Amino acid sequence: MAASTLQRLRGLIRAERTLAVLLPEAERLALLNRRLGAALPPAIARRSRVMALDGETLVVHCDNGAAASRLRSQAASLAKVLTSESQPVLALKVKVRADWSQADKPEKPGLGKAALSALDALEETLPDGNLKAALARMIEHQRG
Repeated sequence: MAASTLQRLRGLIRAERTLAVLLPEAERLALLNRRLGAALPPAIARRSRVMALDGETLVVHCDNGAAASRLRSQAASLAKVLTSESQPVLALKVKVRADWSQADKPEKPGLGKAALSALDALEETLPDGNLKAALARMIEHQRG
């Protein structure tokens, strides 16, 4: 999301009295989530989200058991990294949420007609052999 979009969203939330009460907590959780993401390897960070801060215990949801296991094994060191003057974090509570996960990557589009035509032309020029057979299989696969 662009910075201007976030600023407009914050402005709308502040204008609505019932939502304005939630904004500081949402910003605090977003900050903790960014700090958690920076402290973890990218593959684990993508699978983990800060959900709540219950006293001095940070509640983190993971979308699979492997990520949750990694966080549990590093809970003490992560708590130290996430602790700040204004908000001490003494423990992490890690939960697995299998129903929560990142959206699947969109399907990659196949080769265009021009590319397939160029590959057909290349195939015609190749001598019989493994390379020509492999190229023929690839073209057939791309055509579906």
